[in-house]
Amino acid sequence: MPKFKRNSLMCLYLLGLSVFLFLDAGSGFCREWSAEKISLLPDSSFALVEIEKGKKIRHCPHHDAQGTLDEEQLIYVLGNFDSEIWVDQANREIAEKHLTQHYDKFMTKAMQDGLRQPININQANLAELVTLPRVGPVLAVRIIKYRESVATFTGIEDIKKVEGIGSATFNAIRFYIDVN
Repeated sequence: MPKFKRNSLMCLYLLGLSVFLFLDAGSGFCREWSAEKISLLPDSSFALVEIEKGKKIRHCPHHDAQGTLDEEQLIYVLGNFDSEIWVDQANREIAEKHLTQHYDKFMTKAMQDGLRQPININQANLAELVTLPRVGPVLAVRIIKYRESVATFTGIEDIKKVEGIGSATFNAIRFYIDVN
């Protein structure tokens, strides 16, 4: 293929993609999904889709393009749920109920599997962190954000530096975590 034609096709692709992304409305919070990936998801991948002034606002993506539940994304969305902006507050409750049903199924299975060994809090993902006693999606997201933006944990006591983890939570998880 001639270089000019190849460059023209690439420019058209990038222009089309940027227009598609620009016209796409808000799509909730995502941890590791790119804006492009989110824009390509069907509406069924989201907990709820609102319409405001003829524009879609897609909230809380948690299924991939094939409809498979992404547990990490589900936990991340729940951990940031209070930051989501809603057109109609009644829709907030509908979305929260939908996400909570998925989360409850995930946690039922996770609790049946049980913890096999202590979790390394410097490497644990969201799905591992929520299996700790007294740690839900909000604290799990805070733990990951802390270690990504502030510092890794040098000892298990360092986890108390994360907002929301006091003595009671630390005492509940201390035998289930390590830093090695």
